[in-house]
Amino acid sequence: MLDKIGKLTGCLLFLLLICTGVSAEGYPVSIIDDLGNEITLHSEPERIISLAPSITEMLFSLDLGEKIVGVSSFADYPAEALTKEKIGTITDPNIEKIVSLKPDLVIGAEINNIENIEKL
Repeated sequence: MLDKIGKLTGCLLFLLLICTGVSAEGYPVSIIDDLGNEITLHSEPERIISLAPSITEMLFSLDLGEKIVGVSSFADYPAEALTKEKIGTITDPNIEKIVSLKPDLVIGAEINNIENIEKL
């Protein structure tokens, strides 16, 4: 349980760090993801795709709804999530659809299928 809380806290801190910067001076930002990949964002993400409802809720709670361009078909909270483009299910996202939305950032969760994450 603590491991999941730690990952959730890390995810929230990561989202706060990369998505709510007050100026471009905080970029580039680099992190190591859960798969061991170094990820570098050179500027604040403007087009975000969420692969899990929990991530979608976090993004909206951080007041980033206008930057979300795609969510999983299970994302239904907050109500504004229902207006976003659907990119498929949590376990079977439509990779072509995701690419067509030209995201700056795609955020997944432990629940997502690792093969799909690796494709992205």
